[in-house]
Amino acid sequence: MWILVLWSLGALLSALGIVIDMRRLGISRDGVSIRIWAVASIVFGPLAVMVYLFKRPAMRRQLVDAVWRLVGDASHPASVRLARLEALHRMGIVGPAVYKSCLRSLGEGLVINRASEELK
Repeated sequence: MWILVLWSLGALLSALGIVIDMRRLGISRDGVSIRIWAVASIVFGPLAVMVYLFKRPAMRRQLVDAVWRLVGDASHPASVRLARLEALHRMGIVGPAVYKSCLRSLGEGLVINRASEELK
């Protein structure tokens, strides 16, 4: 009986963790929806979490690549890219984790560009 209770509690916490992480990243679906991940984690418990953690880096890379396609590449001024990134974040299209990651790389690019301009 205790094993069933512990399994149910672990599965419920796993489902909650996956849902919170997907919301934090701003993912609504990656092949399957949040509901299916929640049901899979309730049924399969830690096995579903392992599969999710295996797929998570690829999902994050895809999100960051999609954001950079929307924001623009180095051919656009940094101020325009920053404004676009902030607009996507305010509209809720980009989750906080991906926003911070893109903002950090955009900031590093700004520092590099400023340093190269000062050398001229």
